[in-house]
Amino acid sequence: MENRTKIRGVSGRARTLDWLGRHLISLGGIGIIAAVLGIFVFILSEVWPLFQSPGLKIEGQHKIDGQFAIGLDPYYQIAYASHASGLDLIELSDGQVLRRERPAALQGRQVTTAVGLLPKDLVVLGTNDGRVLLARIRFELDYTSGQRQVVANFSADELLEIDPVGEPLLRVAYQETGEGSSAVAAITETGRVVVLLREQQQGLRGPGEIVAERYELSAEFTGEATQILVDSQVRQLLVSTDRGEVYEWRLKGVDFKPALVGRVEVSPDKVTAMVYLLGEVSIVVGDIGGQVSTWFKVEEDGERTYRKVHTFAGQSAAIANITVSNRDKQFITADEEGNLALHHMTSERTLMGPTIEGAVRALVFGPKADGFLSLGEDGYLRKYTLDNPHPEISFGILFGKIWYEGYKGEEFVWQSTGGTDEFESKISLIPLIFGTAKGTFYSMIFAVPLAVMAAIFTAEFARPKVRNLVKPTIEVMASLPSVILGFLAGLWLAPLLESHIAGTLLLIPIVSVVIIGGGWIWQIAPKSLKGDGANTGGIYLVGGVTLIGLGLAYWLGPAFERFVFDGNFLDWLRNDTESGYDQRNSLVVGFAMGFAVIPLIFTISEDALSSVPSHLRSGSLALGATAWQTAIRVVLPMALPGIFSATMIGLGRAIGETMIVLMATGNTPIMDWNIFNGMRTISANIAVELPEAPHQSTLYRVLFLSGFLLFIATFFINSLAEVVRQRLREKYNRL
Repeated sequence: MENRTKIRGVSGRARTLDWLGRHLISLGGIGIIAAVLGIFVFILSEVWPLFQSPGLKIEGQHKIDGQFAIGLDPYYQIAYASHASGLDLIELSDGQVLRRERPAALQGRQVTTAVGLLPKDLVVLGTNDGRVLLARIRFELDYTSGQRQVVANFSADELLEIDPVGEPLLRVAYQETGEGSSAVAAITETGRVVVLLREQQQGLRGPGEIVAERYELSAEFTGEATQILVDSQVRQLLVSTDRGEVYEWRLKGVDFKPALVGRVEVSPDKVTAMVYLLGEVSIVVGDIGGQVSTWFKVEEDGERTYRKVHTFAGQSAAIANITVSNRDKQFITADEEGNLALHHMTSERTLMGPTIEGAVRALVFGPKADGFLSLGEDGYLRKYTLDNPHPEISFGILFGKIWYEGYKGEEFVWQSTGGTDEFESKISLIPLIFGTAKGTFYSMIFAVPLAVMAAIFTAEFARPKVRNLVKPTIEVMASLPSVILGFLAGLWLAPLLESHIAGTLLLIPIVSVVIIGGGWIWQIAPKSLKGDGANTGGIYLVGGVTLIGLGLAYWLGPAFERFVFDGNFLDWLRNDTESGYDQRNSLVVGFAMGFAVIPLIFTISEDALSSVPSHLRSGSLALGATAWQTAIRVVLPMALPGIFSATMIGLGRAIGETMIVLMATGNTPIMDWNIFNGMRTISANIAVELPEAPHQSTLYRVLFLSGFLLFIATFFINSLAEVVRQRLREKYNRL
């Protein structure tokens, strides 16, 4: 009775432990799936805002007396608006006029045009008698009341006579430099183009007198001038016409006179609006047909000329005003019917905004690019809020060829940051995807043959003593940290390969020939000479022959280099092929990352080969097949599902490898299959750039997007590998 009770008690505990174990294992599996899904959801939540539509809405409007240029402070508290009598300072919250500025220089004159230069806190007022008044509005912060208050300080610097004839000015442009140079250009009522260039001479004791020269350029172009621009360095003057042409002058040319550089046809219709984009490399052109395009200079036949690079969605009426952001490459266009549109030059994204009644007299982008003001023909000053944190992102930017400023044509480029806000971010993921594929390819072609052949030898030909030595040794390789492999590859292997590159190129042919020749000699050698070597020391003989091949390759390397490459392979590579040689290149990555992948592929492949039933080997050998024929035609097909899984696992390791690629390549995001050039992979790029990426910035989210693509790629590869493995298993299980 006691024995039966013990047996029943043991059986009950076993069932309990079995139930507990099954549920713990199931819970662990569910936890792993939940963790993977959680990572997926988190990455997706960081990526999703990149593709959300921007928000644009009217926050308020107030009736004012403005007619021409408008502007505002960075905190959206005070705005200014110019009109025929001067300029008004306006409280944006309620539209009340804080001050009316009526400079003494404007007495007896009327303002006929104006332009605001927000970055320089400057307003240029053109008058009805051919003069220009330079006024400055400086926004300062006052905390004396305990709260932040914006104070606008107005000053009218000087009145310049630009047109001696005294005609009313229709358009005016002004720029000044820190060295005392300035230029003011204007289009008069009769269509004349006049320019006033000023330069401060340097005296022995400091700045000297200001030298001014006036020029009229009307005779140097045809048609009626419509728009005029001067760049901030006072080097270039652009004038558009009603014939759709833009003329370019180089200011301070020969004898310091404006020199006509050339002209370009930018539209089949009249140009009605034209501005510089941030950085003044590109210009935005709008015409009477509502078409909008951007242009910048490209070198052609040894000359630099303007080319149309980006075209945007057209509007229903003539483009009346364009304002640009001082933070990025965004700009806003308004047509004569009151339609607004927000554009980004690089991504070519367009957001059609709200429509107001009548034409828009003036536009100004907020200093922080989070809103703007418009002044309508109906006299209303409207304030808009803009929520567009990632305007430079589109599928074309991420995966297509883009024509960037300063480039000769469309290219895939990754260059995420620059020195200033004028920099045009280049965040194409294609070079990173290409670099990942390139590094994986070169590592796999090095690792897969060695690992699989080593597994076949260990499982099918090696004696138990050798197998017990080889397999643990190779598996220990998997314990080496990636950072150590990357360190050795970058600081030891890369210089070694560069100094012995010719011998390295001879490794594959010479080692192969030596091993095959050694095997042939061993076959024809007398049995008395071979003795028991094949049974006891075969692995050592193969290793010795391999070392002989290695030594022979590097010994013949210098002679081969002198005979074929005239003494220097690297000079031949640079001069004759124009491809160059990077010390940390794909060859180094192939060796180092292949070394890291070999243990994974070898271990799983060897287990798959050893798991093939022994009766299949016995049957093959009994039918007269050799050991080699049995291994290749019987054992290998049966183990193919496991070998395929091993290869896919190694591929996943190579795709996601970070430290080896980071330390063993130059991390240059170029698209070139040349084995002597480097690359940049997705994982290495994340490691390099994520610590410096501002939180929730465009770069930050794009890095998460690249990680998301890596996640999807490995998931797809593993899923495909499992499907193929199952089908191969079903196929060979029928045999």
